[in-house]
Amino acid sequence: PAHRRGGVAALAALSLIPVLAAPAVAVPRGDSPSLPGMPSAVAAGQPCTPASKKSSSQLPWAQSFLNLPQAWQLTRGAGVTVAVVDTGGDSERVPSLAGRVTAGPDVVSGGAARDDCVGHGTFLAGIVAGRKLDGTRTAGVAPEAKVLAIRATDKRGVTSPGALAKGVRAATESGARVIDVALSSGTSSAALRTAVRAAQDKGALVIAPAAAEDGGKGPSYPAALPGVLAVSSVGPGGAIPDTAGAADGAEAGVKGAAAPRLSAPGVSVTGPGPGGPGQFTGGGDAVAGAFVSGTAALVISYHPRLTARQVAHRLESTAYGASGDALDPIVGRGTVDPVQAVSAVLPEEHARPAAAPAVHPPAAMPPARSSDARDRSVLVAVGAGLAILLIAALGGVLPRGRRRGWRAGRATG
Repeated sequence: PAHRRGGVAALAALSLIPVLAAPAVAVPRGDSPSLPGMPSAVAAGQPCTPASKKSSSQLPWAQSFLNLPQAWQLTRGAGVTVAVVDTGGDSERVPSLAGRVTAGPDVVSGGAARDDCVGHGTFLAGIVAGRKLDGTRTAGVAPEAKVLAIRATDKRGVTSPGALAKGVRAATESGARVIDVALSSGTSSAALRTAVRAAQDKGALVIAPAAAEDGGKGPSYPAALPGVLAVSSVGPGGAIPDTAGAADGAEAGVKGAAAPRLSAPGVSVTGPGPGGPGQFTGGGDAVAGAFVSGTAALVISYHPRLTARQVAHRLESTAYGASGDALDPIVGRGTVDPVQAVSAVLPEEHARPAAAPAVHPPAAMPPARSSDARDRSVLVAVGAGLAILLIAALGGVLPRGRRRGWRAGRATG
Protein backbone atom coordinates (compact mmCIF):
# COMPACT_ATOMS: atom_id res chain seq x y z
CA PRO A 1 0.00 0.00 0.00
CA ALA A 2 0.99 3.58 -0.62
CA HIS A 3 1.01 4.58 3.02
CA ARG A 4 3.30 1.68 3.93
CA ARG A 5 5.70 2.61 1.12
CA GLY A 6 5.65 6.18 2.42
CA GLY A 7 6.48 4.99 5.95
CA VAL A 8 9.39 2.91 4.74
CA ALA A 9 10.69 5.86 2.74
CA ALA A 10 10.44 8.08 5.80
CA LEU A 11 12.38 5.60 7.91
CA ALA A 12 14.99 5.33 5.22
CA ALA A 13 15.28 9.10 5.10
CA LEU A 14 15.66 9.29 8.86
CA SER A 15 18.41 6.71 8.74
CA LEU A 16 20.41 9.06 6.53
CA ILE A 17 20.30 11.91 9.05
CA PRO A 18 23.68 12.12 10.81
CA VAL A 19 23.82 11.75 14.56
CA LEU A 20 24.42 15.21 16.02
CA ALA A 21 24.92 14.27 19.71
CA ALA A 22 28.60 13.41 20.01
CA PRO A 23 30.06 11.88 23.18
CA ALA A 24 31.22 14.44 25.70
CA VAL A 25 34.45 12.47 26.13
CA ALA A 26 35.96 10.22 23.51
CA VAL A 27 36.68 6.71 24.74
CA PRO A 28 38.88 4.15 23.03
CA ARG A 29 37.01 2.24 20.34
CA GLY A 30 36.32 -1.41 20.57
CA ASP A 31 34.43 -3.56 23.03
CA SER A 32 37.17 -5.94 23.95
CA PRO A 33 36.72 -8.05 27.07
CA SER A 34 40.50 -8.41 27.23
CA LEU A 35 41.12 -5.18 29.10
CA PRO A 36 44.61 -4.77 30.55
CA GLY A 37 45.03 -5.80 34.16
CA MET A 38 45.57 -3.26 36.94
CA PRO A 39 48.67 -4.05 39.03
CA SER A 40 48.94 -3.25 42.71
CA ALA A 41 52.63 -2.36 42.37
CA VAL A 42 55.26 -1.78 39.71
CA ALA A 43 58.42 -3.88 39.70
CA ALA A 44 61.72 -2.12 40.24
CA GLY A 45 63.17 -0.82 36.98
CA GLN A 46 59.84 -1.10 35.16
CA PRO A 47 58.02 1.90 33.68
CA CYS A 48 54.78 3.22 35.10
CA THR A 49 51.54 1.53 34.10
CA PRO A 50 50.70 2.71 30.56
CA ALA A 51 47.30 4.09 29.64
CA SER A 52 44.75 1.59 28.40
CA LYS A 53 43.68 1.79 24.78
CA LYS A 54 40.57 -0.32 25.33
CA SER A 55 37.19 0.08 26.91
CA SER A 56 33.95 -1.85 27.14
CA SER A 57 30.34 -0.81 26.58
CA GLN A 58 29.06 -3.80 28.52
CA LEU A 59 27.50 -3.40 31.95
CA PRO A 60 30.10 -4.60 34.47
CA TRP A 61 28.95 -7.67 36.36
CA ALA A 62 29.67 -6.08 39.74
CA GLN A 63 27.50 -3.07 38.98
CA SER A 64 24.62 -5.33 37.93
CA PHE A 65 25.17 -7.73 40.84
CA LEU A 66 24.89 -4.90 43.38
CA ASN A 67 21.85 -3.38 41.62
CA LEU A 68 23.36 0.09 41.88
CA PRO A 69 20.76 1.87 39.69
CA GLN A 70 18.10 1.06 42.27
CA ALA A 71 20.23 2.47 45.09
CA TRP A 72 20.83 5.62 43.02
CA GLN A 73 17.09 6.32 43.07
CA LEU A 74 17.57 7.23 46.74
CA THR A 75 21.09 8.64 46.88
CA ARG A 76 24.24 8.98 44.80
CA GLY A 77 26.57 9.85 47.67
CA ALA A 78 26.51 13.63 47.46
CA GLY A 79 28.19 15.48 50.29
CA VAL A 80 30.43 12.62 51.44
CA THR A 81 34.22 12.45 51.12
CA VAL A 82 36.02 9.10 50.99
CA ALA A 83 39.77 9.18 51.58
CA VAL A 84 41.54 6.47 49.56
CA VAL A 85 44.94 5.71 51.05
CA ASP A 86 46.80 4.03 48.20
CA THR A 87 49.14 4.97 45.35
CA GLY A 88 47.67 8.37 44.51
CA GLY A 89 45.15 9.42 41.88
CA ASP A 90 45.36 10.59 38.28
CA SER A 91 42.35 12.90 38.02
CA GLU A 92 43.74 15.33 35.45
CA ARG A 93 43.95 12.82 32.60
CA VAL A 94 41.05 10.53 33.57
CA PRO A 95 37.71 12.04 32.47
CA SER A 96 35.55 9.84 34.70
CA LEU A 97 37.33 11.25 37.76
CA ALA A 98 37.21 14.92 36.79
CA GLY A 99 35.59 16.86 39.59
CA ARG A 100 35.44 13.73 41.72
CA VAL A 101 39.00 13.32 42.93
CA THR A 102 41.14 15.78 44.87
CA ALA A 103 44.87 15.29 45.25
CA GLY A 104 45.71 14.72 48.88
CA PRO A 105 49.19 14.62 50.39
CA ASP A 106 52.00 12.26 49.46
CA VAL A 107 53.00 11.19 52.97
CA VAL A 108 56.10 9.34 51.76
CA SER A 109 57.80 11.68 49.29
CA GLY A 110 56.08 14.95 50.19
CA GLY A 111 53.97 17.23 48.08
CA ALA A 112 50.61 16.32 46.62
CA ALA A 113 49.54 13.00 45.10
CA ARG A 114 48.62 14.47 41.71
CA ASP A 115 49.80 11.50 39.67
CA ASP A 116 49.74 7.74 39.97
CA CYS A 117 52.57 5.70 38.52
CA VAL A 118 51.01 2.38 39.53
CA GLY A 119 47.41 3.31 38.76
CA HIS A 120 45.88 1.29 41.58
CA GLY A 121 44.66 4.32 43.53
CA THR A 122 43.13 5.74 40.36
CA PHE A 123 41.34 2.45 39.73
CA LEU A 124 39.85 2.35 43.23
CA ALA A 125 38.82 6.01 43.09
CA GLY A 126 36.80 5.14 40.00
CA ILE A 127 35.08 2.27 41.78
CA VAL A 128 34.14 4.57 44.66
CA ALA A 129 32.98 7.65 42.77
CA GLY A 130 33.71 7.55 39.03
CA ARG A 131 31.11 8.98 36.69
CA LYS A 132 29.78 7.18 33.63
CA LEU A 133 31.25 8.27 30.29
CA ASP A 134 29.37 8.24 27.02
CA GLY A 135 30.02 4.94 25.30
CA THR A 136 30.48 3.01 28.54
CA ARG A 137 28.18 1.81 31.31
CA THR A 138 30.74 1.75 34.08
CA ALA A 139 30.20 4.04 37.05
CA GLY A 140 31.32 4.28 40.64
CA VAL A 141 29.19 3.09 43.53
CA ALA A 142 28.65 6.65 44.75
CA PRO A 143 29.09 8.79 41.60
CA GLU A 144 28.37 12.08 43.39
CA ALA A 145 30.72 11.48 46.31
CA LYS A 146 34.21 12.97 46.51
CA VAL A 147 37.49 11.10 46.79
CA LEU A 148 40.61 12.40 48.50
CA ALA A 149 43.56 10.51 47.00
CA ILE A 150 46.38 10.05 49.53
CA ARG A 151 49.64 8.37 48.56
CA ALA A 152 51.17 6.21 51.27
CA THR A 153 53.63 4.35 49.04
CA ASP A 154 56.77 5.04 47.13
CA LYS A 155 56.52 5.50 43.38
CA ARG A 156 56.41 1.73 42.76
CA GLY A 157 53.62 1.10 45.27
CA VAL A 158 55.62 -0.21 48.24
CA THR A 159 54.39 0.80 51.68
CA SER A 160 55.19 0.23 55.36
CA PRO A 161 53.32 0.40 58.68
CA GLY A 162 54.80 3.85 59.27
CA ALA A 163 53.60 5.11 55.89
CA LEU A 164 50.16 3.64 56.51
CA ALA A 165 49.99 5.44 59.84
CA LYS A 166 50.84 8.76 58.16
CA GLY A 167 48.25 8.12 55.48
CA VAL A 168 45.52 7.40 58.03
CA ARG A 169 46.44 10.51 60.00
CA ALA A 170 46.27 12.65 56.85
CA ALA A 171 42.87 11.19 56.03
CA THR A 172 41.65 11.89 59.56
CA GLU A 173 42.85 15.49 59.45
CA SER A 174 40.98 15.99 56.17
CA GLY A 175 37.68 15.25 57.90
CA ALA A 176 36.77 12.33 55.62
CA ARG A 177 33.85 10.28 56.96
CA VAL A 178 35.16 7.11 55.28
CA ILE A 179 38.83 6.09 55.16
CA ASP A 180 39.57 3.32 52.66
CA VAL A 181 43.04 2.02 53.49
CA ALA A 182 43.56 0.06 50.29
CA LEU A 183 47.08 -0.97 51.31
CA SER A 184 48.01 -3.66 53.77
CA SER A 185 50.98 -4.85 55.74
CA GLY A 186 51.86 -8.12 57.40
CA THR A 187 53.01 -6.23 60.48
CA SER A 188 51.54 -3.49 62.61
CA SER A 189 53.11 -0.72 64.68
CA ALA A 190 52.24 1.50 67.62
CA ALA A 191 51.96 4.45 65.25
CA LEU A 192 49.47 2.61 63.02
CA ARG A 193 47.35 1.51 65.97
CA THR A 194 47.32 5.05 67.34
CA ALA A 195 46.40 6.53 63.95
CA VAL A 196 43.50 4.12 63.49
CA ARG A 197 42.17 4.80 66.99
CA ALA A 198 42.40 8.55 66.40
CA ALA A 199 40.44 8.21 63.15
CA GLN A 200 37.75 6.20 64.90
CA ASP A 201 37.61 8.65 67.81
CA LYS A 202 36.98 11.43 65.29
CA GLY A 203 34.04 9.53 63.81
CA ALA A 204 35.58 8.04 60.65
CA LEU A 205 34.79 4.55 59.39
CA VAL A 206 38.06 2.77 58.57
CA ILE A 207 37.84 0.07 55.88
CA ALA A 208 40.70 -2.19 54.81
CA PRO A 209 41.34 -5.35 52.74
CA ALA A 210 41.21 -8.53 54.78
CA ALA A 211 44.07 -10.14 52.87
CA ALA A 212 47.54 -8.70 52.49
CA GLU A 213 48.86 -8.21 48.97
CA ASP A 214 52.08 -10.02 49.77
CA GLY A 215 50.19 -13.21 50.72
CA GLY A 216 52.01 -13.62 54.02
CA LYS A 217 50.93 -16.11 56.65
CA GLY A 218 50.11 -13.67 59.42
CA PRO A 219 47.15 -11.32 59.78
CA SER A 220 46.76 -8.27 57.58
CA TYR A 221 47.00 -4.75 59.00
CA PRO A 222 45.21 -2.45 59.53
CA ALA A 223 42.31 -4.85 58.86
CA ALA A 224 43.14 -6.90 61.95
CA LEU A 225 43.00 -3.89 64.28
CA PRO A 226 39.92 -3.40 66.50
CA GLY A 227 37.01 -1.59 64.90
CA VAL A 228 38.37 -1.75 61.33
CA LEU A 229 35.88 -3.09 58.77
CA ALA A 230 37.84 -5.88 57.05
CA VAL A 231 36.58 -6.80 53.57
CA SER A 232 37.14 -9.93 51.47
CA SER A 233 36.35 -10.44 47.79
CA VAL A 234 33.86 -12.55 45.85
CA GLY A 235 33.47 -13.28 42.16
CA PRO A 236 30.51 -13.13 39.77
CA GLY A 237 27.33 -14.34 41.44
CA GLY A 238 29.02 -14.22 44.83
CA ALA A 239 31.37 -17.10 44.04
CA ILE A 240 34.35 -17.58 46.34
CA PRO A 241 37.64 -16.84 44.52
CA ASP A 242 40.06 -19.69 43.94
CA THR A 243 42.59 -17.92 46.17
CA ALA A 244 40.41 -18.53 49.23
CA GLY A 245 41.19 -21.61 51.23
CA ALA A 246 42.13 -22.98 54.61
CA ALA A 247 44.20 -20.56 56.60
CA ASP A 248 46.85 -21.16 59.19
CA GLY A 249 44.86 -19.16 61.73
CA ALA A 250 41.43 -20.10 63.03
CA GLU A 251 39.99 -16.64 62.30
CA ALA A 252 41.10 -16.25 58.70
CA GLY A 253 39.83 -17.70 55.48
CA VAL A 254 42.82 -16.75 53.36
CA LYS A 255 46.49 -16.90 54.17
CA GLY A 256 47.72 -13.51 55.25
CA ALA A 257 44.20 -12.33 56.04
CA ALA A 258 42.30 -10.85 58.92
CA ALA A 259 38.86 -12.18 59.78
CA PRO A 260 36.54 -10.45 57.27
CA ARG A 261 33.41 -8.63 58.37
CA LEU A 262 32.00 -8.23 54.85
CA SER A 263 32.63 -9.29 51.27
CA ALA A 264 32.17 -7.45 47.97
CA PRO A 265 33.00 -7.91 44.27
CA GLY A 266 36.72 -8.36 43.81
CA VAL A 267 37.20 -10.52 40.69
CA SER A 268 37.36 -9.22 37.09
CA VAL A 269 36.18 -5.76 38.09
CA THR A 270 36.13 -3.00 35.46
CA GLY A 271 37.34 0.49 36.24
CA PRO A 272 39.40 3.45 35.03
CA GLY A 273 43.15 3.71 35.08
CA PRO A 274 45.91 6.28 34.71
CA GLY A 275 46.70 8.23 31.57
CA GLY A 276 43.31 8.58 29.89
CA PRO A 277 39.76 7.31 29.46
CA GLY A 278 40.71 3.69 28.83
CA GLN A 279 39.63 0.92 31.19
CA PHE A 280 41.31 -1.84 33.15
CA THR A 281 40.28 -4.91 35.07
CA GLY A 282 41.40 -5.55 38.62
CA GLY A 283 40.67 -7.66 41.63
CA GLY A 284 41.54 -8.51 45.20
CA ASP A 285 40.32 -7.54 48.63
CA ALA A 286 41.42 -3.93 48.11
CA VAL A 287 39.03 -3.68 45.16
CA ALA A 288 36.27 -5.21 47.29
CA GLY A 289 37.02 -2.62 49.96
CA ALA A 290 36.40 0.17 47.44
CA PHE A 291 32.90 -1.19 46.79
CA VAL A 292 32.18 -1.20 50.52
CA SER A 293 33.61 2.32 50.88
CA GLY A 294 31.35 3.56 48.09
CA THR A 295 28.37 1.90 49.75
CA ALA A 296 29.28 3.54 53.05
CA ALA A 297 29.23 6.90 51.22
CA LEU A 298 25.71 6.14 49.98
CA VAL A 299 24.57 5.28 53.50
CA ILE A 300 26.10 8.39 55.08
CA SER A 301 24.64 10.63 52.38
CA TYR A 302 21.16 9.21 52.97
CA HIS A 303 21.51 8.86 56.77
CA PRO A 304 23.90 11.71 57.67
CA ARG A 305 23.30 11.46 61.43
CA LEU A 306 24.54 7.91 61.77
CA THR A 307 27.82 7.36 63.59
CA ALA A 308 30.62 5.33 62.04
CA ARG A 309 29.72 2.41 64.30
CA GLN A 310 26.09 2.62 63.16
CA VAL A 311 27.13 2.76 59.50
CA ALA A 312 29.25 -0.37 59.95
CA HIS A 313 26.36 -2.10 61.72
CA ARG A 314 24.00 -1.15 58.89
CA LEU A 315 26.40 -2.46 56.25
CA GLU A 316 26.82 -5.76 58.08
CA SER A 317 23.23 -6.36 59.16
CA THR A 318 21.85 -5.71 55.65
CA ALA A 319 24.47 -7.76 53.82
CA TYR A 320 23.25 -10.45 51.47
CA GLY A 321 23.33 -13.73 53.36
CA ALA A 322 23.64 -12.12 56.79
CA SER A 323 22.24 -14.30 59.54
CA GLY A 324 22.50 -13.31 63.17
CA ASP A 325 25.94 -12.50 64.48
CA ALA A 326 27.70 -15.44 62.83
CA LEU A 327 30.84 -14.65 60.84
CA ASP A 328 31.82 -16.84 57.92
CA PRO A 329 35.62 -17.21 57.70
CA ILE A 330 35.52 -16.31 53.99
CA VAL A 331 32.80 -13.67 53.54
CA GLY A 332 32.11 -12.46 57.09
CA ARG A 333 28.49 -11.41 57.57
CA GLY A 334 27.82 -11.69 53.82
CA THR A 335 28.11 -9.64 50.63
CA VAL A 336 27.46 -5.92 50.82
CA ASP A 337 24.02 -4.89 49.52
CA PRO A 338 23.86 -1.16 48.65
CA VAL A 339 20.08 -1.11 48.16
CA GLN A 340 19.31 -2.66 51.53
CA ALA A 341 22.10 -0.75 53.25
CA VAL A 342 20.46 2.52 52.21
CA SER A 343 16.76 1.66 52.40
CA ALA A 344 16.37 -0.85 55.24
CA VAL A 345 14.58 0.25 58.40
CA LEU A 346 16.55 -0.85 61.45
CA PRO A 347 14.50 -0.56 64.65
CA GLU A 348 17.61 -0.34 66.80
CA GLU A 349 18.54 2.97 65.14
CA HIS A 350 15.28 4.51 66.30
CA ALA A 351 14.95 2.91 69.74
CA ARG A 352 14.83 5.40 72.56
CA PRO A 353 16.32 4.65 75.98
CA ALA A 354 13.80 3.68 78.63
CA ALA A 355 12.52 6.71 80.49
CA ALA A 356 13.76 7.04 84.05
CA PRO A 357 11.02 6.63 86.68
CA ALA A 358 9.51 9.95 87.62
CA VAL A 359 10.71 11.30 90.93
CA HIS A 360 7.95 13.16 92.76
CA PRO A 361 9.09 15.66 95.43
CA PRO A 362 7.39 15.45 98.79
CA ALA A 363 4.12 17.35 98.87
CA ALA A 364 4.62 20.83 100.23
CA MET A 365 2.36 22.06 103.03
CA PRO A 366 -0.25 24.38 101.58
CA PRO A 367 0.13 27.99 102.65
CA ALA A 368 -2.16 29.01 105.49
CA ARG A 369 -5.13 31.10 104.57
CA SER A 370 -5.11 34.63 105.98
CA SER A 371 -8.37 34.10 107.96
CA ASP A 372 -7.00 30.96 109.63
CA ALA A 373 -3.87 32.81 110.64
CA ARG A 374 -5.94 35.66 112.08
CA ASP A 375 -8.15 33.27 114.09
CA ARG A 376 -5.12 31.50 115.52
CA SER A 377 -3.64 34.85 116.54
CA VAL A 378 -6.84 35.83 118.45
CA LEU A 379 -6.97 32.49 120.25
CA VAL A 380 -3.32 32.82 121.29
CA ALA A 381 -3.93 36.34 122.61
CA VAL A 382 -7.04 35.32 124.58
CA GLY A 383 -5.29 32.33 126.05
CA ALA A 384 -2.36 34.43 127.10
CA GLY A 385 -4.69 36.93 128.82
CA LEU A 386 -6.56 34.22 130.73
CA ALA A 387 -3.28 32.76 131.90
CA ILE A 388 -2.21 36.17 133.28
CA LEU A 389 -5.51 36.61 135.13
CA LEU A 390 -5.28 33.14 136.61
CA ILE A 391 -1.76 33.77 137.84
CA ALA A 392 -2.82 37.09 139.35
CA ALA A 393 -5.80 35.52 141.15
CA LEU A 394 -3.71 32.76 142.52
CA GLY A 395 -1.19 35.35 143.68
CA GLY A 396 -3.89 36.90 145.91
CA VAL A 397 -5.72 33.77 147.06
CA LEU A 398 -2.82 31.62 148.08
CA PRO A 399 -1.35 34.02 150.73
CA ARG A 400 -4.76 34.53 152.37
CA GLY A 401 -5.37 30.79 152.48
CA ARG A 402 -2.12 30.17 154.21
CA ARG A 403 -2.89 32.86 156.90
CA ARG A 404 -6.26 31.35 157.64
CA GLY A 405 -4.96 27.82 157.68
CA TRP A 406 -7.07 27.07 154.60
CA ARG A 407 -10.32 27.34 156.75
CA ALA A 408 -13.46 28.34 154.98
CA GLY A 409 -14.79 31.81 155.89
CA ARG A 410 -18.16 32.40 157.60
CA ALA A 411 -21.02 33.51 155.61
CA THR A 412 -22.19 37.08 156.14
CA GLY A 413 -25.52 38.45 155.55
